[in-house]
Amino acid sequence: MTARALLAAALLLAAAPARAEEPVSPFERLQPAAEPWERILACAELAKPEHRGPRAYETLVALMREDLSERVRLAAAVSLLTFPGGRTLGQVDAFLKAETGVAVRRELLIALSTEPAHLDNPDATRLIASALAEDASVEVRLGALEALGARADPLALGAIRRASEKDENEDVRDAARRLLRVLAKPPKSRKKRAPPSPDSVFGKDACPRPWGWCHCSGAVKLKPKCLSRAECRSREIEMAKSGLDCRWDGHSQD
Repeated sequence: MTARALLAAALLLAAAPARAEEPVSPFERLQPAAEPWERILACAELAKPEHRGPRAYETLVALMREDLSERVRLAAAVSLLTFPGGRTLGQVDAFLKAETGVAVRRELLIALSTEPAHLDNPDATRLIASALAEDASVEVRLGALEALGARADPLALGAIRRASEKDENEDVRDAARRLLRVLAKPPKSRKKRAPPSPDSVFGKDACPRPWGWCHCSGAVKLKPKCLSRAECRSREIEMAKSGLDCRWDGHSQD
């Protein structure tokens, strides 16, 4: 290698740490060569108040519709849900009808059920109920029932009752009947649960529904945390940059 080439290589190595420490905007993370985990992190960033705006909105819509990775499409759609209003629900509804990924559709419905930006919007309940009636996947229809159960909106009772009687799948009918029995209880008789302690210990402390244990592992294994599904998904996005995968068991004992 020539002296000039050695000098150029040394200059590049010296400059690399400085470049690595420079803040990277979420839009810069979305370069064509970006890894899926980088695009997932960018989606989470675009949902934050400091980036939220028309450009972030349109970027998330494009990723939701066009990205080749199912996980990125889901991350984009979940981040888009943080934008309130009917326009967002319209985008999500169109996406659910076109999306081929069963897990993506299911997880998005469940995320919508508890998203603060749409908690008081009856159109969100109608959207989930529509998926319960129309989606071809049994897994997605079961997810829609889980989502409607989390919302506990009386507006969905008709859709749940129809599923309990007419759905072609026995598991869906049974799940709908169980949900009807739960929702039929007077509100005062339903147990109110306080949020679990952030210091809850897996195998020792209770993690009641609607929370569940969030397990993250990869090169290392982290202590499970008692979180909501949405919180576990956020943790998964954060852990992705370290090469860790997270799963939410959702089967905690009451």
